[in-house]
Amino acid sequence: MSVGEVKTALDEARHLLDQGRTTIESIGASLDEVAGTMLPTMHDSRREEAEKARRAVSEAIREVTLTLRVITAAQESADEFRRALG
Repeated sequence: MSVGEVKTALDEARHLLDQGRTTIESIGASLDEVAGTMLPTMHDSRREEAEKARRAVSEAIREVTLTLRVITAAQESADEFRRALG
C-alpha cells in the first residue's frame, strides 16, 4: 500500500467516524429527551421495573458518552498519523 493509498484510507475512515459521531449524538439526544421525561416521572417509584428502567437509561447514556470519546480518540490518532505521513 502506498503512502497516498494510506492517506486516502485515513480520510475515508475519518469520514466514516464523522458519520458514526452524528448517529451516536442523535441517539444521545433521544436518550436525554427520554431521561428528561421518564426519570422525574418515576423518581419515587420503588418498583423493580422502574429501577431497571432507570438503570438502563443511565447505562445507555454512559455508553453514548464512552463511544463518543472512543470516536474522538480514533480521529485524533488518525489525524496525527496522517500528519506524520506528510
